Amino acid sequence: MEYVKIHPIKNEEIDTFVEDCNLFAVFDAPVNVLFSKNLIVNIKKYKDIFGHYKMDNNIFFSCKSNKSLAFLKICAMNDCGIEVSSIYELKDALKFTNKIISSGPAKTFDYLELSINNDVIISVDDLEELKKIRKINKFVKVFLRINDVVDNVTSRFGIPMGQINECLRITKNSKIEIIGLSFHINNYNLDDRIYAIRKIIKLSEKYEIKIKYIDIGGGFPSNYCYKEDYERFLKQVSSNMFFKHKRFNDFYTYYSDMSNEKSLEYILSSVSNILNDIQIIIEPGRSLLNNCGISIYEVEYLKDLPNGEKILVTNGNINCLSEQWFNTDYLIEPILYKRNKNSKKIDKPIFASIAGNLCLEQDMITWRKIKFDYLPEPGDYLIYYNTAGYQMDSNESNFHKIPLVKKIVVEKSGNKYEIKEDDKYDC
Repeated sequence: MEYVKIHPIKNEEIDTFVEDCNLFAVFDAPVNVLFSKNLIVNIKKYKDIFGHYKMDNNIFFSCKSNKSLAFLKICAMNDCGIEVSSIYELKDALKFTNKIISSGPAKTFDYLELSINNDVIISVDDLEELKKIRKINKFVKVFLRINDVVDNVTSRFGIPMGQINECLRITKNSKIEIIGLSFHINNYNLDDRIYAIRKIIKLSEKYEIKIKYIDIGGGFPSNYCYKEDYERFLKQVSSNMFFKHKRFNDFYTYYSDMSNEKSLEYILSSVSNILNDIQIIIEPGRSLLNNCGISIYEVEYLKDLPNGEKILVTNGNINCLSEQWFNTDYLIEPILYKRNKNSKKIDKPIFASIAGNLCLEQDMITWRKIKFDYLPEPGDYLIYYNTAGYQMDSNESNFHKIPLVKKIVVEKSGNKYEIKEDDKYDC
């Protein structure tokens, strides 16, 4: 069977840093490295699309996609709002801005009150939550998150359309102002979002809700690899490609012709003629963090198993790359960064899956068998590209009391790099 490479898309900022620096001298692995400039570039791309359609800069970074404080600060400095889903995320975001949307289910009184006291917009998930807000009895602006915006798609989140009248009854003669309706669709189908926007507008007209905003959430595809690699993989994928013939039912869409800001362009071009004065709000996470981070693990040893398969054991683990959380595999293959720069190609490539340092059979960072033209040796590094969005820390854990992987932020000024620990941005 022919090997299908899935190499990461080249990125000048990251590639130049990796080539210019001796990573062994700069970092102790495991480590997550963040690139602030790429986030600024990504924010601007979305801003430009909004500007083209004469809309405000309605970007709210979905911070559950990465816990970095530096990313929060960069967003605030670039007029990018922040979407939070817990009181803990809210407290971090408030260190830098109050351009915030408070989302999430099961909001506590403390979470709601902190949001209200700081003039934060609340995206209301349920009638009981709306009743809590009314009891607080302070002026507040809210979105109603609507559940059934796409036919035959059921979600555990949001308010069913049949409860809109009850929402209006609860908010009548209160200090609650409904300024918008919102929805989140758990897929990457842009046409579903266009359909939902049209449905939301009709809903607002039916119930005579004068909305200023429609918050369409995130779900914008992000390109991780080259189109031809991904298409070839999908045509040839089989259990033989994976350790112990593991089968996966689904993979993230690693390439899309309508990725990142192109997704927003496609949506706005389809609905701008029906919006009138309504503003669209987006909450990108993964796509806003496209090429904003890499994860580096150290090779411990290469192991031959009795069944003929090989595993490359590292000091990372399953909790360091969260695609496993969704019962799938992170397909972008890591780059082997050799400690011995004089290493030569081996006569016959080896194929190995990447394992972690936990006492669990399922502790695999990459189930796919990766082709190595150079022999991985103890002390070498493996670099996983494009891990900032949902990969590097969404599922992090102190299992075995192993410390969480540090985040280091790289900023470039002229020809010099400034390297700073992420928790130093806590101000």
